[in-house]
Amino acid sequence: MRPIPTAVPGTLLLAGACAWLPATAGPDQSSVWIEASRKPGVVFNGHRLPRESEGMGVVTGPEREIATAAHVVWRAESITITDLDGEAARARIVCIDAAADIALLRAERPSEHFASIRARPAVTGELVSVVERPQQQGEAPNVASGAIGATRWTVNGMPVPLIFSGIKGEKGMSGGGLFDAEGALLGIVVRIDGSLGYLSALPVTELCKRFARCAGGEPAAALPTPACAPPPSAPSQPTLPAVARAPADRPAAPASRCRASAPAGRGCG
Repeated sequence: MRPIPTAVPGTLLLAGACAWLPATAGPDQSSVWIEASRKPGVVFNGHRLPRESEGMGVVTGPEREIATAAHVVWRAESITITDLDGEAARARIVCIDAAADIALLRAERPSEHFASIRARPAVTGELVSVVERPQQQGEAPNVASGAIGATRWTVNGMPVPLIFSGIKGEKGMSGGGLFDAEGALLGIVVRIDGSLGYLSALPVTELCKRFARCAGGEPAAALPTPACAPPPSAPSQPTLPAVARAPADRPAAPASRCRASAPAGRGCG
């Protein structure tokens, strides 16, 4: 374990149209712990999910949006996030992409801390870290470190290459952040190797591409526009139209950013 790094200027905030801005928080402050509950029998990409699940997430901007793995919150009826200070809040799914196993949540209250995003790609051999899930409530999280083993790691069932972190993890760490030596966010953990337990992360820039915007609802410059569809939700939640619908507290997205012929399992609402 090593001291938690602090973020530095010259990093890219996911909020505000991916503009270059100063960093705002270190990995521990921007990380949250997620608890989700769903009806029994829910299946995600061929795997049956537990009724109660635990995971992690990273606050990506002052608009209360949190990046996590899609399988952590898939068809969840209830989502609760808890920050480093032990403050809990309800959250809901804003965008989700089952193919890439990535999702954005929106918490019911704003966070004082959010991550900075590194614009340049990961490099094989560079030092990275993850924030571990505390074993007991109120316990300070540890930070595990390692060196990136590969930046284009191919995993069965994933449409894009992942970052192979070289760090071993455990159950409950899915959706957490992969941070560089300066504390900037490189990716979101979406896979834990079944035999050896190594963590692999989806590059955070892929999140912006998948949802054709950054956190906060701004369009991502020079990125392809994906199809949009209603996010999977519990039966008790209303069905969203094919064109992405923005929450009341932010402007609606232009209709041209979405197509009605969306692939199953992807959508923003």
